[in-house]
Amino acid sequence: MTATLPPEQSALDREILDELFEIVPDEWDAFLLSVEPRKLDGDGQIVTIVNPDIAGAEIPATEAIRVCIAKLAAFFAREKRSWERLTYAAFADEAGTWRVKITAPLPPPTAPAG
Repeated sequence: MTATLPPEQSALDREILDELFEIVPDEWDAFLLSVEPRKLDGDGQIVTIVNPDIAGAEIPATEAIRVCIAKLAAFFAREKRSWERLTYAAFADEAGTWRVKITAPLPPPTAPAG
């Protein structure tokens, strides 16, 4: 059984990453976007964008990123997928190629066709 990422989730992940690459400072060779749902007031999310390799290096989330995250949270709610934290982590390898890891709730696995 495998979990296949729904196209809507893939598209929102791509939008978030595209925006991140627009705002991350050129001198950064790594970043970590962390998103946590608000527990008390139920409104919005707690969003942080840091360079994990540089103490205190943080940039604010843009409105575009917040809108994409809100759409993703709404998608998870419609799909009844709970989540405690989303992360988008990336680093540039020695060749300058960005390597990305996204940690988010997956849909339930489906049996392979056949």
